[in-house]
Amino acid sequence: MLRQIIFTSTSAPGVSLIDKVNLASYSVASCKELGLRGRVLVIPEKAINVIEGQGEIVKAYVDAITRDSLIGRVDIHDERSIDQPEFEDYSVWMSYKPDIPMRSVYQLTPANFHLSLPDSISSQARDCIKRHFSLENIAA
Repeated sequence: MLRQIIFTSTSAPGVSLIDKVNLASYSVASCKELGLRGRVLVIPEKAINVIEGQGEIVKAYVDAITRDSLIGRVDIHDERSIDQPEFEDYSVWMSYKPDIPMRSVYQLTPANFHLSLPDSISSQARDCIKRHFSLENIAA
């Protein structure tokens, strides 16, 4: 059974920008290895995460994030079964990504926000993202 979990997360106090970037890169590698798909949109204050894949794996991944010492808070906003994946892959889009090439970690700007999400994403997921993530907070 496929599962999708949408949650916001914040960094623990004192986590540096480079640690956040390294965490994004590690997240991409981990999700690829686990067969997870989804998107993470990151602004300095928080991230909105949409993770999907096999139910037990998705749940275990979110539990691991919750226990990570670099993460301050995790709030789950939606959790549901899905019939088919909404994302083709897993990637992280960061408003403050340094200009260093990293596989599946991209710079997020108001101009390219539309590229970060697939057209086929469900209205339920899109609405949840809009409720918890604002384009006005993306550093240009």
